Amino acid sequence: MRKPLLNLGFIALISLAATSCKKDSAGTSVAATSEISFAVNTDNPSVTLDAVNGPVIQSTGTNALTAGVTWTSGIANIAQFKLEAKKNGVEKEVSTSNLTNVDLLAAIPAFVKANIDTGTYKEIELRILLVKSTGTDIPLTLKGTFTSKGGAVVPIEYDFNDDALIKLEAENITVDGTNNVTAGADMHLNKLLFGITSAQIDAATRTGGTIVISSTSNPALYAKIKLNVLLAFAARHFEKHHK
Repeated sequence: MRKPLLNLGFIALISLAATSCKKDSAGTSVAATSEISFAVNTDNPSVTLDAVNGPVIQSTGTNALTAGVTWTSGIANIAQFKLEAKKNGVEKEVSTSNLTNVDLLAAIPAFVKANIDTGTYKEIELRILLVKSTGTDIPLTLKGTFTSKGGAVVPIEYDFNDDALIKLEAENITVDGTNNVTAGADMHLNKLLFGITSAQIDAATRTGGTIVISSTSNPALYAKIKLNVLLAFAARHFEKHHK
């Protein structure tokens, strides 16, 4: 009689251990994550200056030359992207490492990635951090051509080298763990020269034949465009892509 009792005790012990392991397994859950990518796109690289209700008409009846700027290349060095939001009423944030030497006019923008937990995110704010540099890797460099009213075509360059924090409000997003997410910002290049006339640009100092606009070259123009940089960004709609 003693041997069967021992067997029953052994069976009970195995059953208890199996139940305990199953409970631990069910109680331990690893939060699923998705990958979120951050990028900056640009649009409207050409802007007409001094235009009001379309092209100006000369008294002879021929179209006057239209002054304007066309940006043909752009490089950005972004110190950090950050997404701040609320998930179930709790503040959350996702941040990335830097994104350097970004070709702003590339057909396919450069991305930097981070992991984001599943769930619904609300009250979202995207932040783009630009940091002043003491080297050549300044936050933003744009190059192109300026066409004056007289028809002269002059190289133009804008070098933005200051600290800046760009804040953009974005729509709610649900991260489901089966799709990755893209969070982007559009930089509307035509907004950079808002409030600036062709006469102001035409009167700018040339450096080797180029209109260089920086904190040390044509600083008055630099300051005006600097304010417009912060207003030129807008958040894009989130995009989902299957993993």
